[in-house]
Amino acid sequence: MAIKSDLDLLVIFNGVLRTEASMELKSLSKELSLRYNYLVREVGLAVANYDYVINPENYYEQAFLKEICVCVHGEDLRERFGPYKLTSEIAVSFNGDIRDVFARTINRLEVASNKEFKTLIQNFARKLIRTYYSMVMERSQIWTTRLHEQSEVIINYLPHKEPIIHTLQNWIEESPTNREPVLELFQSEGSWVTENFEYEARIPYL
Repeated sequence: MAIKSDLDLLVIFNGVLRTEASMELKSLSKELSLRYNYLVREVGLAVANYDYVINPENYYEQAFLKEICVCVHGEDLRERFGPYKLTSEIAVSFNGDIRDVFARTINRLEVASNKEFKTLIQNFARKLIRTYYSMVMERSQIWTTRLHEQSEVIINYLPHKEPIIHTLQNWIEESPTNREPVLELFQSEGSWVTENFEYEARIPYL
């Protein structure tokens, strides 16, 4: 069975966690990742505060819960929110960290072992597709977390990126072993994305 995705869990607490509890959550995340590595690549645990999430000023957090998440335990907070229009602020919140991720990934790729190189390729290919999608979220007004659907939206609004998208999709399925074309594409596309993210993300829906 091919491992294609992470499992991301958001845990909402009534209060602020102490250091000990935070450390326990990190350990739990690692434990779950090892236990279920035959199903998913990694289990991630994120933490949020209940009062912060339900505050009307926190549009992004509520939109994230409403449109992206599925409740698996406790009160389903999604029933309190939405529907939400996709905005550039949501796009920036989702993938506005691309500049830092790009720089960090290139540095790691240059010194990575063959096994780590493969993982880094797949992770950054996913990140680029999600970031391209964030850049056209507002003008498309299409909510989706599926990479193949995001890719279709990207190609519709950034048709000149179609060959790049197909290459990234192929690399997610099977990572190349030749490092030179990978570094060249990631350098080129990473630079383009970081330079154009804010402008493209703020093009409005017409």
